[in-house]
Amino acid sequence: MKELRCIVFTDREVVSAITERRRKLNDAFPEGDVTNLEYTVNRGVTARLSVTLNGAANDVAIPEQELQAALVGYCMSRNVPLPVVADKALYVIKGRATLMITMNFKKPARLVVLGVE
Repeated sequence: MKELRCIVFTDREVVSAITERRRKLNDAFPEGDVTNLEYTVNRGVTARLSVTLNGAANDVAIPEQELQAALVGYCMSRNVPLPVVADKALYVIKGRATLMITMNFKKPARLVVLGVE
């Protein structure tokens, strides 16, 4: 048996995940309001946040590894069960960040013989 699970995040959830992770790690994040979030898909997913303060906009690029870690941390902090032994990959589906979790995809099928005494 193989399992595929997809968790689709809203833009607000993605922004919360990134800011929570940055705050937890004491990484710098510009002050202001996040006014835009867009994704670039090119050999991975990169998020770009536009943060505006007093009319001036700063762009912050979030690489795929950081984005994926932020989303996994977001799920964990909200008690969304995630299997530890599973492959996790980040995709953009219909404009939304999507965490795909696959279990047992690389595991060979087991042969079960019935009726053998």
